[in-house]
Amino acid sequence: MRENTASEPSLLAATGLTRTYRGGKGVFDITLNLAAGEVLGLMGPNGSGKSTLLRVLATAASPTAGRISWFGNTNPRLPSLRRRLGVMLDQASHFDKMTGYQNAWFFARQFGLAPELARDRLDELFRWSGLLEARDQLVGEYSLGMKRKLNLVEALVHRPSILLLDEPTLALDYRAELDLIERLQLLSLTGTAVLLATNDVHLAERICDRVIFLHQGRAIREGHVPELLTELAGFKEVQLQMNSPIELESLRALPAVEAANVNGDTVQIVLARGANPAQVLAVLNGTADLVSNMRVRRPNLGDLFLKLTGEALPVADDTRAFPHRGALMTRAPFHTGAR
Repeated sequence: MRENTASEPSLLAATGLTRTYRGGKGVFDITLNLAAGEVLGLMGPNGSGKSTLLRVLATAASPTAGRISWFGNTNPRLPSLRRRLGVMLDQASHFDKMTGYQNAWFFARQFGLAPELARDRLDELFRWSGLLEARDQLVGEYSLGMKRKLNLVEALVHRPSILLLDEPTLALDYRAELDLIERLQLLSLTGTAVLLATNDVHLAERICDRVIFLHQGRAIREGHVPELLTELAGFKEVQLQMNSPIELESLRALPAVEAANVNGDTVQIVLARGANPAQVLAVLNGTADLVSNMRVRRPNLGDLFLKLTGEALPVADDTRAFPHRGALMTRAPFHTGAR
């Protein structure tokens, strides 16, 4: 990550950004800055405004109010500006009756790449993404995961200065997720700014420098990942598997429970500093065997979001062994210099 200083203006900056829709949904009064080489995460449950915010910042939608600058420019219609953006939104835009390669070629040429350079870049990206054998297959026959990989190829082919990614790991297999993490880390090291919308707290903790929590369209907390995690130092997250249903308010009334969430027969509790999980278990199982299994772990960004809002982020698979922040894996070579 490169420090953002007054002498080095943000590549992307928004002040008081608002985008509203009928029914009152949207994003409201968002202010953010994104520096070269920085990975900034947008975190929040579905409907919190992540996709709306990305669409506005990607020039795919206009703000209702506020100011946005890209590389110091405020005119989103400048072709030179859009060519420096790499965008992967929640809704893919593909030509289903064209092949994957034809789709990617179209976007590469739209970005102004010369034919030889476009071929070289696409060959490398199709190998990297695992789509090489499917490059001549019609996109209409692609699975969701294949279409998402094609989105990434199209967003990366012109080596943009800013990457705007909406849930980029959605529908990707585990190996593809690891490859994407490595690539984003390398891009960050070479100065690419990345704005990443995700519900995956494990991904965010490993690659984001800062995160912004969005809730009901508003930014409720922003900070560097290590600093946010220190707010939960000494707290414990307890996951309970229940034999019988339990009311959320009953959980919140338990001693030392800072926050709680119920999702079917799974309960998530954040315990205050110094609290003993065994005591909570004893209370719950005092009159009946309500709990069949208990798991205790260190709190993460999802627990902080739960503590702040009372609403849980979707739970990701805890068994994934992603590399920690700043760690690079060894994989296929990635050429960062212009050809």
